[in-house]
Amino acid sequence: MVAEGVYGGLHKSIHHGRGTEFFQYRNYSPGEDLKFVDWKVFARSNNLYSKTFEEETNTTCYLVLDTSASMSYKGSRSPCHKLRYASMAAAALAYLANRQGDAVGLYAYGEEINEWIEPRTGQDHLQAVYHALNRLKPEGQSGHKNGWSTLLNRLPGRGIVLFFSDMLEAESELPELLKFGQSIRYDSLALQILDPDELDLPYNEALEFSAMEERKFIPAYPEAIRENYQQRMNGFCKKLHDSLAGVGAQHMRVHTSQSLGEALGFFLHHRERRG
Repeated sequence: MVAEGVYGGLHKSIHHGRGTEFFQYRNYSPGEDLKFVDWKVFARSNNLYSKTFEEETNTTCYLVLDTSASMSYKGSRSPCHKLRYASMAAAALAYLANRQGDAVGLYAYGEEINEWIEPRTGQDHLQAVYHALNRLKPEGQSGHKNGWSTLLNRLPGRGIVLFFSDMLEAESELPELLKFGQSIRYDSLALQILDPDELDLPYNEALEFSAMEERKFIPAYPEAIRENYQQRMNGFCKKLHDSLAGVGAQHMRVHTSQSLGEALGFFLHHRERRG
């Protein structure tokens, strides 16, 4: 339902050719193939115009999910934890990619590799991806370096890589790992999944906070630290966004209380505008 409500797809390319959908006219440039000239328009206007056609080109779409324990957080304002939200977003995008005729692959890691499905096409393969996404459980520490070094050696010759993670405490590590997005062969897209509690620290009473990926406890009175916390959180998100942009990775932050269709619709619309 989410995917069907989203217009457009993950990618679109403009090519010259026959048997594709007409896109627009543009001025003819000397040396171009004359078979694309619209001679009827020339007869009426005495100006040469070439036809531009639009076609969708097949590619490989790799879904990469961080399954570390921090992805298990669920606040009172969210319907599910972060990994569940990421899995549903990945499933919707896999559906769109498969509909475009793209091969879809899945790679999920925490401390170790939890799921690895090589890219293929077809409905049976898509169902296997759905089942694997449904099996994912958030646990262990986030092993970004080991996880990505293993995958990068197996990436196909070209394609789109969609990364789903909260990216917490990884603003210095991840840009180096995602810099393959600078290559014209790859499109690197990073969706940062956060719970709204992590953005504004809404609690009023004194609490002891427990780290989800290590044995660490911090007592705090949220009202006393909220303003400073929000400033530092905003600084972290901005640094991460700027660093990823600097290595050619498109970054978008979503939170788990957002409508999934709205978040993906905005994401795909933004990609279409960037063109």
